[in-house]
Amino acid sequence: MDLDVARQAIRDATFEPEHDAVARLLDRDERSKRLKRQVQTQARRLIEDCRAHRDERSLLDAFLDQFGLSSTEGVALMCLAESILRVPDVETIDALIADKLRGNRWGDHIGRSDSILVNASTWGLMLTGKVIDMGQDIQRDFGGWFNQLVNRMGEPIIRSSVQYAMQLLGGEFVFAATAEQALEQAAPGELYSFDMLGEAARTDADAQSYFDAYEHVLTLLAGSAPDVPIDRALGISVKLSALHPRFETLKRNSVLVELYPKLQRLAEIAARGGLQLTIDAEEANRLDLTLDLVARLAGEPSLAHWQGLGLALQAYNKRALPLLAWLRVLAEQTDRRLLVRLVKGAYWDTEIKRAQELGVATYPVFTVKAATDLAYLACAQTLLAHPGQFFPQFATHNANTLCNVVNLAHGKPYELQRLHGMGELIYARARERFRELPPVRTYAPVGPHKHLLAYLVRRLLENGANSSFVNRFLDDETPIADLTRDPAIKVIETSRRIALPPDLFAPERGNSRGYEIQEPAHLVALERGLEGFAAHTWEFGEVVVSNPAIPAQPVGSFSPTAEITLDGLLETGVAQQFHWNELGGSARAAILRRLADALENAGTELMALLIREAGKTLDDAIAEHREAIDFCRYYANQAERLFSQAVELPGPTGESNKLVLQGRGVYLCISPWNFPLAIFTGQITAALAAGNTVIAKPAEQTPLIAERVLQLAERAGVPPGVLQLAQGAGPNVAEPMVKDPRVSGVVFTGSTTTAKRIQACLAERAGAIVPLIAETGGQNAMIVDSTAMPEQVVDDCLRSAFGSAGQRCSALRVLYLQEDSAAPITKMLMGAMARLVVDDPWQIETDVGPIIDLVAKQALEAHIDACRDHVLYQTPFKQNAPGYFVAPTLIEIGSISELSKEHFGPVLHVARYTRDQLDTVLNDINATGYGLTLGIHSRNSRFAAHVFDNTRHGNVYVNRNMIGAVVGVQPFGGHGLSGTGPKAGGPQYLPRFAMERVHTENLTAIGGNAALLADEG
Repeated sequence: MDLDVARQAIRDATFEPEHDAVARLLDRDERSKRLKRQVQTQARRLIEDCRAHRDERSLLDAFLDQFGLSSTEGVALMCLAESILRVPDVETIDALIADKLRGNRWGDHIGRSDSILVNASTWGLMLTGKVIDMGQDIQRDFGGWFNQLVNRMGEPIIRSSVQYAMQLLGGEFVFAATAEQALEQAAPGELYSFDMLGEAARTDADAQSYFDAYEHVLTLLAGSAPDVPIDRALGISVKLSALHPRFETLKRNSVLVELYPKLQRLAEIAARGGLQLTIDAEEANRLDLTLDLVARLAGEPSLAHWQGLGLALQAYNKRALPLLAWLRVLAEQTDRRLLVRLVKGAYWDTEIKRAQELGVATYPVFTVKAATDLAYLACAQTLLAHPGQFFPQFATHNANTLCNVVNLAHGKPYELQRLHGMGELIYARARERFRELPPVRTYAPVGPHKHLLAYLVRRLLENGANSSFVNRFLDDETPIADLTRDPAIKVIETSRRIALPPDLFAPERGNSRGYEIQEPAHLVALERGLEGFAAHTWEFGEVVVSNPAIPAQPVGSFSPTAEITLDGLLETGVAQQFHWNELGGSARAAILRRLADALENAGTELMALLIREAGKTLDDAIAEHREAIDFCRYYANQAERLFSQAVELPGPTGESNKLVLQGRGVYLCISPWNFPLAIFTGQITAALAAGNTVIAKPAEQTPLIAERVLQLAERAGVPPGVLQLAQGAGPNVAEPMVKDPRVSGVVFTGSTTTAKRIQACLAERAGAIVPLIAETGGQNAMIVDSTAMPEQVVDDCLRSAFGSAGQRCSALRVLYLQEDSAAPITKMLMGAMARLVVDDPWQIETDVGPIIDLVAKQALEAHIDACRDHVLYQTPFKQNAPGYFVAPTLIEIGSISELSKEHFGPVLHVARYTRDQLDTVLNDINATGYGLTLGIHSRNSRFAAHVFDNTRHGNVYVNRNMIGAVVGVQPFGGHGLSGTGPKAGGPQYLPRFAMERVHTENLTAIGGNAALLADEG
C-alpha cells in the first residue's frame, strides 16, 4: 500500500459512522470461541485473586475505588489536589478549602475503604497527620463535626494540614517533581517511560521551557542508562503541543518549520543514548499534523539506525486500525521497527463535547466502551502479527484485556505498561498466574504540581469513571461476570448510544451542519468550495462594496433604497401582513425550515461573503453561518408550538376562553454589520415566525449578505412583499420608517446611543405605542481569582477579546485579575498574543481579521494612542497591510470606571484587584449600567456564585470563553444599557413580536352547556 493511500484511509475513517466501524471490528475479530472462553476463565480467576488480596493495592487504587468522578467528594478532592499547591495567597486557599470540604457528604465514605490511609484521609483529611478516633455521633454528623474542628483548630492549621494531605495525594499521581528525583526514585532494573508534566504551550517561552525539560531528562537518562536492548531501554513521552504554542492544522507551516528541529534534536539525543522516545497521543484534531512530523522523523537519515521511535495509539479512535496500516507502511519504507504504545484513550469527554459543539456528522471516537475494548484487541492482533514493523507496548489495567493480550501474543515480543501509582496489584497477581508475562513498564509523570490538572483529569476520566474497570474490579457489588464478558458480545448487546451531533436538539429541531477545520478532509472541502468565490462579485446595484481586508478589492454592489420608495415598502408590508398571519404557525414554520436548508446548501458562498464583505475568519464565518440556520429552525419550532392553535384557559362552566397569538403588523428589523448573516436572519425569522411582515434594514457596510439571504428566502417560499429590504444609511432609511405609524414594532441590534434615538422617535410619533426590542453593547468584564487555571484563562481571554477582531457585542473588554496571580497570567497572555496572526482572513492561518471600516479603525487607534503610556503589549503584524487592521492590544487600567464608552475592537483592558476589593469591583462593573456578558474564572464555586449573585448580566460564563452563544442553549441578551430583552434564541423571544388576543364565548347562550348536562346522567 502506498503511504499516501494509507494516509487518506485514516482521514476517511475520521467521521465514519460508528455502526460501520463496529461492524468492521466484529468482522476482523479472529479470536476463537475456545480462546474467548479461556480468557473469560483466566480474567475471572485474576479478579477473584485481586479481591482476595485487595489490601496489597496502592493508595491511589484505593482512593479511586472510594472516590472518583462518580462522587462530588472525589471531584472536590481532585480540585484541591490540582489547585491548592499553586494558589499563592492564604486567604484564597482558606476559601477554596471551605468551598470544597464543607457541605459535601464525607460521612458517607467513613470506613468504606479497607485502606487505612484512605480512611484516615476521609475521616480527618489528614488534619492532624494521624487517624482521628471518631465515635458514632461524629459519624452520624460528620459535617457538623468537621465545622467544629475547623473552629477549634483554626484555619492556619487546617490549611497546612490539607495542603500536606493534597501533597500526599498529588504525590500518588506524580512520580517525582524533577528529572533528578525521578532517576533517584526509579527502581533498578525496572522499565519507565517518563512523562514531563505540562500540556499545550501557550507561548514561545512555554514551548522552550518544555523543550528544555525534555532535553534535560533525555541527557540525564542517556548518561545513566546501561547498554541494554532498545526494548528494555528507558524512555520519555513527548507531547508535541508542548513544543509549539500553536500546534494545530491551520498553523501547519509554522509548526513544521519551528517544531520539527526541536523534535529532531530530542530524537537524536535519545538515539545517541540508546533511549526510547514516544510521541504521546493527544486530541483527535491533532493527529494529522502529528503524522506529518512522525513521517518526517522516521525518514530522518541521522536516525536511520535508531529503533527507539514510538507513537501512542488510542483505541477509542475510529482511525486506530487505518493508522496502524499507515504506520506499518511507514516502518517498511524507512526500514525500522516502531514502538507502538496501545492505550484506550483519555480525551473521551473532550472529543464528544467538541463534536457536539462543532455539529459534525458523528464522533471521531467510539461512544460505547465495549467498542473501544474490541478495537483495542483488533489493534493488538495487528501489532502482534507484524513483529518486523512493530514492538507492541500494551498499556492496560483491565483483567480481560490483559488476559486477551497474553493469549494472543503466543510468545511474541511485547511489553505491558501501567500508570504510576496504579495497577500494581493486578500485575503482581498476573505475574503469579502467567509465567510468560513480559516486563511491565511504568508510565511515570514528572513535574511540579502546577502542571497537574490536565494530567489528573485525563487519568480520572480514563481510570476513575464508573464505566472504568479500575473503578469497579475490586468492588464486591460488581458481578465478576460483568467485568469478564467479552467486548464482542457486549458491543452487540449495548443499545444505548449518545445522540449524534446532528441530533443534539432532537426531536425539536435539527442541529446545523458544522465542520472540523482542523481535519484536512473538512478543510480541503471548504477551501475547494470557497475557491469559486475568491474573485466573485455579487451585483445588486451601482454602489460598490469593498473588502475591509483589501479596500481596493470590490466584493459586489447594491442599490440604496430611495426615501420615496419607503412608502411603497410600508404599503406592501401592511397589505401582505393579514394573509401571512392567516397562514398560521405551522405553514410559516415549514417555510422557515426550507430557508434553513437553503442557507445550509449555500454554505460556502455565504461563508465567502462573510470573509470578504465582513472580514470574518473562516472559523467565525462557519459559526455565524450555523447560527443563522439554528435561528430558522428554532423559531420555526416555536412558531409551530405557539402560533398553531389557541391555548385553552380555565373559566366558569358554560364559557369558552382561548388565548391566541398573532402578528402585530409590519416589523422593522435593523441589524448590525458585525453579524450580518446571523443577527440579520435571526431578526427577520423571529418576526416572520410570529406572523409579521418584515422590512429589513441591514447595516450599510454589509448589504450584500442581506441581498443574498433575501433571494434564498424567496426561493424557500416567503411570499413577495412579506420580506423586503431597505438598504442605505440609517438616517436616510431607518429613521423615516421608525417615525411612520405603519411600523408596528422595531427590533434593533447596535449601539446604545442609536437604540435610545429609536426609543425617542417611537415615543414621539403619532399612533399606537409599539414595542422596541433592542440588543445593544456591553462593557463586558471577566473576573479571575487566584484559583483559576492560568492556561485556561489565557485561552478564553484570547477567544473572548480578539475573536472576530473584538467586534462582538459580547467580547471581553476588561479583564480583572487577582493581584496574587496577575503577573504570571499577564505574562502568559502577552506571550500568547504574540502568536496571533493578524492578516487577510481569506488566509486560513489568520486569527484576527480587519476592523470593518476606516472610521472604526481610526477611533480604536485614537483610544490606544490616548492610553499609550499604559499599553502593555501589541501583537505585531504587517504594518503596510492595505486593510483596516488594528493590532490586538493589552492596556492596563485601574478600574472599569475609567472607560467612558465601549471600544469595539481587539483592545483588552486589564485591571488588578485584591481579595478584599472584590465587592468594589462588582459595584464598579454594575455602575457602568451595562449588563450583557460577564466571565468568571475560579475553582471556588462559592466565589463564582457570589459574583453571579451580585451582578446583573444577561449571560454569565464560568470557566469558559464569553462569546459564541448558541441558539436555544445560551439565549442571548442583556439588561440596562445592554438591551431591553427578551433574549434572542430563547423561549420568550417570539411572543414579544406578537399580539395577544383572548376569545371568550358564552356557550349557554346558544343552547346550554352540553358537557355539564351530559354529566347529569
